[in-house]
Amino acid sequence: MFKRLRVRLTVVCALITSVILIGMAVSSFQISAYQLRQRADESFASDLSAVLSHLGSQRVLDHTWLSQTEAGGLLLCIEDAGRPLLYRGSWTAPFRQEVSDRVKQAALDRFGFDANKPPDTQLHPRTLSFSYADPSLGACHAAVASVPIPGGWVSLALVKPKAPEQAQTARLSWAFTGLSAAAVLLLSIFWWFFVKFAIRPVEESRRRQMEFVSAASHELRAPLAVIGTSASVMRRASPEQADRFAQTISQECSRMSRLVDDMLMLASADNSSWSVQKEETDLETLLLDAAEWFEPAAAEKQIRISVSLPEETLPRCRCDQQRIRQVLSILVDNAVSYAGEGGRVVLSAGWKRGWFSIRVADNGPGIPDAEKARVFDRFYRADKARSGREHYGLGLSIAREIAALHRGRLTAGDTPGGGATFTLSLPGGNPE
Repeated sequence: MFKRLRVRLTVVCALITSVILIGMAVSSFQISAYQLRQRADESFASDLSAVLSHLGSQRVLDHTWLSQTEAGGLLLCIEDAGRPLLYRGSWTAPFRQEVSDRVKQAALDRFGFDANKPPDTQLHPRTLSFSYADPSLGACHAAVASVPIPGGWVSLALVKPKAPEQAQTARLSWAFTGLSAAAVLLLSIFWWFFVKFAIRPVEESRRRQMEFVSAASHELRAPLAVIGTSASVMRRASPEQADRFAQTISQECSRMSRLVDDMLMLASADNSSWSVQKEETDLETLLLDAAEWFEPAAAEKQIRISVSLPEETLPRCRCDQQRIRQVLSILVDNAVSYAGEGGRVVLSAGWKRGWFSIRVADNGPGIPDAEKARVFDRFYRADKARSGREHYGLGLSIAREIAALHRGRLTAGDTPGGGATFTLSLPGGNPE
């Protein structure tokens, strides 16, 4: 399921970002191509202006200048009284004349401009610039003019092929295409790994949910089986036996009720529907009360409960008193359950660097290092067979959620000499 989700999200994200990227690339290419065309037009206009200026200021045209002009990729044909000027340039004279005739004819057909007519005045030339597609040269910049010169006038045709400009545009197009393709590929790879990272919490939540449902089903199966068996046997049991079976059913119902309450509490934590009612709380009093509550149960197992408090009175802690009582009940209940007969449980509290710390330590079997983090998982117990009937493995999960609700933390450690120590750390804020 998550693999398909990963593929779909990767495809969707890659498509969206690719469309945006390609759109930006196309826009950038169009702007760049437009700037190239504009520079080419300006360059041709500059060449035409230079030619016209030179012709208007010279009585005799230098063949060297004509050859140098064509060396820049231009085709220049000048006719004086209908006779072309012959010079050695980049093009042959017949080809130059053919192109000139076609350009002049195109100017006449398309714009009604006759370059073979003399200029209107002896001060300014008549000119026309336009784009032209030549059969031999392809797309070209073209200009025709009749230019006044000292002692008369000349007809001019200036042509510059767009092939270099088109080649540069093609290279730019391939560059944008290649970069866009590489960017799309890199984005797809990025999204593949990013989506994997993004859905990891969802996968983990799903896994934990499945484990939670499986464990809850396992825990509910045992009391339901006992209730079903007891109810079945009660029908043919004697009154005394029926009372005993009824008591068993009542006990199992109580166990199921506690389990359901714990599960509902954790569900509320998952839905962020828990709330805290903070008030100024005396932690020393909470520890003494907790020790007093569990003293009878501890005495039955010959376990000694003691409270260790600092010499200086602790500041008052702003917290939800009932929630912290619940955490203490869970921790002390676990400590009494696992300390074993003749053991001891020590409750202590402290204040350091803006944090309150409450510790519940026992001298029981302790918790292996590999399991210290897992003891807070729901339904987790070292007893893999789940044969114990006193605990469901939800208490520490609830305690950790309460600690997180107070922006604190709950950790498991070792007791010097053996055993487990649970430490509840709460932020102090501005204690009084």
